[in-house]
Amino acid sequence: MNPTIELFCFQGSLFAWRVQLALAIHNVDYVSHYLDPSIGEHKQPNYLALNPRGKVPLLKHGELFVRESIAILVYLDSLYPEWQLFGNTSQEKAIIWQQVCEVENVIVPCVLQLIPPIFFGGLAEKEKEVIENFQKLKEEFTILNDDVLADKNWLAGDRLSAADIAIYPIFKFVEKLAAQEDVSKLNIDILPIEKKYPKLGDLLQKIDEMPNVDSLYPPDWR
Repeated sequence: MNPTIELFCFQGSLFAWRVQLALAIHNVDYVSHYLDPSIGEHKQPNYLALNPRGKVPLLKHGELFVRESIAILVYLDSLYPEWQLFGNTSQEKAIIWQQVCEVENVIVPCVLQLIPPIFFGGLAEKEKEVIENFQKLKEEFTILNDDVLADKNWLAGDRLSAADIAIYPIFKFVEKLAAQEDVSKLNIDILPIEKKYPKLGDLLQKIDEMPNVDSLYPPDWR
């Protein structure tokens, strides 16, 4: 019997959400261990013994521990080769990894820079930087909508891949950021995403409608 998959995460973690999506979409049973960052559970010795970086997500499968969301997706894709999240041919793999890398290296840094001023104070002092980061996101969303999705329904081809799973929580979080009252006063003009970027909106909706996905939406975001 294969060992149980266990996932250590925070409620609402963007990066853990990726792993949860992959597992939910493919209807894989697993055990969730939700850590509470407000009391520093991820920095306690018992967790640091599992992941010395003290971050989530962390996947446990038997004696194996895998950290970093994309690495976990790679492992799961090898564990369940029928998923083919990272493609089958050399061309598919290259296109999927290209999109994943652009999400990680271009889009995610912009999003992470928005978190401190919007949620932890200092928005007035950082207003210029906040607007600039949203502008970068809008430019990236335009590229994805107008160029990447010009001739296909998914970011890397004709079916769901790791690229779509990698970016889905990011879009959802950008919606949450832009909807904050103080941010909405800045006239960011990025919402609603489904109207500003209709092809991206269609992609998000397709994932929204997949089995078990709705249950993963962080309850405190609704």
